[in-house]
Amino acid sequence: MAAKKIIIGIVGMPASGKSLVADYIEKKYKAYKIHMGDFVWDFLKKRGIRPSEEMGSMVGLYIWAEYGDIPISDWANKKVRKSKAKIILLDSIRTPEEVTFFRRQYGKKFLVIAVLAESKRRFDRMKSRARFGKVSDVAFKMRDDDEMIRGIGDVLVSANYEIDGNKSKAFVLKQTDKIMKAIKGK
Repeated sequence: MAAKKIIIGIVGMPASGKSLVADYIEKKYKAYKIHMGDFVWDFLKKRGIRPSEEMGSMVGLYIWAEYGDIPISDWANKKVRKSKAKIILLDSIRTPEEVTFFRRQYGKKFLVIAVLAESKRRFDRMKSRARFGKVSDVAFKMRDDDEMIRGIGDVLVSANYEIDGNKSKAFVLKQTDKIMKAIKGK
């Protein structure tokens, strides 16, 4: 691994603004982005299962309960190691075990940015983007509960940096630039 390589985990509850932040860093700072959820979507695709919010949550929880975070962390780490980029994003890191895995691998070169947003705002965003069709209150609540069971709350509170995802897109991107300036200055 090159001495200047920085690995950034982006964490947040569903629809908090993680992808907005990750996509922005990817484009503006020429980062290489690895979306951690792609492991689950690939798992479904290989088995011919139609993706949905509920199926993604169920399979993610199954993989985590059955195998822990090792398969997803190993999969992402192979991509990190192959990348020549100086900044690598792990979009949608979720568990304390994933954070521990990457901190053991990369030490102080691994940082976590938490994107925080209120439940109502996140639900409204999820409804408006409707990736897999209409999202019910119950499905949204279940997904949040699944995330909490896996320990996302611990990852959120232990992050190196926080972004207020309740604010405007312009404000979020301004906060992102401020954080990236601090990270690049290290």
